[in-house]
Amino acid sequence: MPLPLPAGPAPGLPPGLPAAEWALLDILDGGSLTVVEVAALLGLPVSAVRVLAARLIDRGLVRARPPIPCAAMPAPDLLKRVVDGLRALKL
Repeated sequence: MPLPLPAGPAPGLPPGLPAAEWALLDILDGGSLTVVEVAALLGLPVSAVRVLAARLIDRGLVRARPPIPCAAMPAPDLLKRVVDGLRALKL
């Protein structure tokens, strides 16, 4: 279910922003989200959210960053020792 659009511009936002951009800024106000998460919250296609986000990035109202890389897998020996230790705890 899409979130309702904000009633009007929040203080500090440039006038004339479309309602969908206000909604995107409102969702991002609490922190960082992925484009897919925002699309789900707004009930919009990912492609539409990408366009909205690009417009806000160009205006300097939001920042984008690359995804955080996945951590390297731990050594198999370490995983085996953890499993052995957990099994030893089992009563």
